[in-house]
Amino acid sequence: MNEIEIEINVEIDLDIEQRISNGLSIMHALERVLGKRATDKTPEWTDLGSPVIDRGKYAIFPLAVASARKGGDSGGAERLPAISHGLRRRCVHLYGGDDFHSELKLDAADGYGRKLADAGAIGTEPPWQCLWCIQRFAVVLVHSVDRPHALETLALHIVPIDWVWYRPRNAGTKREASRCRRIVKERNAADVVWSWPLSFPDE
Repeated sequence: MNEIEIEINVEIDLDIEQRISNGLSIMHALERVLGKRATDKTPEWTDLGSPVIDRGKYAIFPLAVASARKGGDSGGAERLPAISHGLRRRCVHLYGGDDFHSELKLDAADGYGRKLADAGAIGTEPPWQCLWCIQRFAVVLVHSVDRPHALETLALHIVPIDWVWYRPRNAGTKREASRCRRIVKERNAADVVWSWPLSFPDE
């Protein structure tokens, strides 16, 4: 099958949005797995739902995908906002994250927010992004458009909270400076891009 045939098939398959998994059930599972007590352990990401892109200290849970094409124009992104908005409202109700929570901003010009913006993430409602904190993890609802492939995606990114909201434990110490460098290095090395369908080891 040549590249043209592949591209045509992708457009046909994704002309209507495809739901992949339920974001609210993943949030409930994360809360259940972490429990009420703080822990330094990283969850087994597969315990939260499937499919999952397990990247060790962080994970990406694909929620939906659609073709971003509209009349041959790859600039439109109109299929997934309704899904995004519905999940956002439910999560704000259950987990907080409205604009009264100033600590829950995700800066699109810096850090993890910048990585998402560079990868094609579409901003939600300024000045805040959809971000919730559960124990030591931040959950970011990411709506992106991959312009080269004209695909629109929605996913939950679950990352260490320090990647989006750095809180010094011992400000001004060498140990804290070292911790800060480690956090920045890990965050900068993170890969925020994913594709669908995912490939699995047994395929």
